[in-house]
Amino acid sequence: MSRRIFAMPSTFRVPEDLHRTIRNIRIDLEREYEVKTPSLQDFANVALERLLTEWENPRQREEILSQLLTRRQNARMRMGPQPKSSRKSSNN
Repeated sequence: MSRRIFAMPSTFRVPEDLHRTIRNIRIDLEREYEVKTPSLQDFANVALERLLTEWENPRQREEILSQLLTRRQNARMRMGPQPKSSRKSSNN
């Protein structure tokens, strides 16, 4: 059974330490597997598949949701206050 592939935006931001760790893992794998080394796309696909699997477990869903909400809150705090003109109305 073949799966359809959908293109999603390929650029996303990750914290520097996470990027460094993933890059180091990939470099280590390149030494061992050379041309068979998984791509960053492979890393992302496996991580998303695992997220979806874990999401099915109610306890894990609560943990994941807590982590997601905390990360979003921290990101918004780092951005600082936004001008009123760029804020979306709560009526939408």
